Amino acid sequence: MKFSLFPQETRSLELLGELCTTIQDCVQALSEILGVLSSDNEAQLAVLDRADLHALDTHYALLTQLRTSYVTPVPREDLYTFSRLLHDTVGELRSVGDLMTSTDLKWISHRAAEQLELMGRQASLTTTALGSLDRLDDLEDTWLQLMRLNKRVGRTHHAWVGETAELQRSSTIIRHRAVADQMLAAASRLHAVADHLGRVLVKES
Repeated sequence: MKFSLFPQETRSLELLGELCTTIQDCVQALSEILGVLSSDNEAQLAVLDRADLHALDTHYALLTQLRTSYVTPVPREDLYTFSRLLHDTVGELRSVGDLMTSTDLKWISHRAAEQLELMGRQASLTTTALGSLDRLDDLEDTWLQLMRLNKRVGRTHHAWVGETAELQRSSTIIRHRAVADQMLAAASRLHAVADHLGRVLVKES
């Protein structure tokens, strides 16, 4: 069933957009850490800390909004799921920052920059998609683009893991693999958002 929205009932979509922006802020901070890996990263880590706290506050605000709204663009439980997955993405990205700065890595494969670029594009498309949940007929192309990006994320991860196997010391392999896997975990949360979008498109069509 499709609903007509009143202006005040778009607040849930605004909060989802805020979470997407927070993810983009995290991606930017991680990109900056890559650029100065062996230097002081306290400023970027502080950005990630604030983003993590802000994501929780925004997730809570959306929960409160849903409990007081009579009409929503899609069912409340779907909006909550989107919010939870976006909140989880921020937490995963925060963990990427921890691993990048606490394991004495002097360099990280260029695949890390590729993954961050792909996640930035995922976040941008997700912002567009979730901001248009009141117009579901327009979202199939966006969903398809998100699925294609996720395939590229998987291929990049496989290439990254293959490169780590060429390193000589097992301890170094473990540290690099940990960063690669954690970055994949973050991207997988964004993929879960796209997957749930597909469920909504099918259910509400």
